[in-house]
Amino acid sequence: MMLSAEAIHVGPFMLPFALALVILSLMIVYGTGKVLQKKQQWSAETWQIFSDSLWTTLWVGLIAARLVFVLLNLDVYLASPIDMLKVQDKGFHLYGGVCAGVAWFLWKNRAFKLENKIIFVTIFSLLCAVSLGLKQWQKPHSFYPEMQFSSLEQTEIPLQQFMGKPTVVNLWASWCPPCHREMPVLAQAQTQFKNVNFVMLNQGENVVTIQQYLNKHHFSFQYVLMDSKGQLAKEMKMFGLPSTLFFNSQGQLMDRHMGELSPAMLQQYLKKISNSDHLK
Repeated sequence: MMLSAEAIHVGPFMLPFALALVILSLMIVYGTGKVLQKKQQWSAETWQIFSDSLWTTLWVGLIAARLVFVLLNLDVYLASPIDMLKVQDKGFHLYGGVCAGVAWFLWKNRAFKLENKIIFVTIFSLLCAVSLGLKQWQKPHSFYPEMQFSSLEQTEIPLQQFMGKPTVVNLWASWCPPCHREMPVLAQAQTQFKNVNFVMLNQGENVVTIQQYLNKHHFSFQYVLMDSKGQLAKEMKMFGLPSTLFFNSQGQLMDRHMGELSPAMLQQYLKKISNSDHLK
């Protein structure tokens, strides 16, 4: 098991911290319900409704979180509606999901006493507070590491060279299926966002393999570099491919994404690294 800034990694599986907090919150609610059941002598029917509603609350919250995110980025998703189903892009609106989950839980347990409702809503409210605090704690403050990588022309290029413009650094390999699926997304974004550097940092492959892959699939990126030993992944603690780092024009790491990027998620990150420059 490994911990990154965003998730708990167990083998090939990844549990985002936000989802882990939701599950922990439901476990706390369940435990609190067991105490109140004995103290207030709930009927078997009341307990059954309560325990069943915890499971459905999780699903209602997840579905609502996805729907809110999709609606907020509807223009992007309409260009490729199938992407709405690709939940692996991690496009979820945490607070939209929590609000929907709380509303569903209270409706399913509307026969509860007011004091019980206050107890359960307080637990969910604390979840929101903890999640907000966790996001601030996770906020990266690092800058470009002092590293340089070879281009396909065997020129050494330092990462600091990309300061001056927002920059996306994508860690990829030709053998990686999700890397291949997100390549067109990054290629399209490079065409649309001229004010952003897109750096395709290959992991562990040689010039011939990389060039053959790019030629075969007609991908043309301005910056294709080689990280033969996975140095940047180790430095930034990025587990698995594809992984993407987002830097603002000052070279500060603003966010990171592990896994396949959808157009909507990429647009969210690009707005973040661009807006951070306007706020300075």
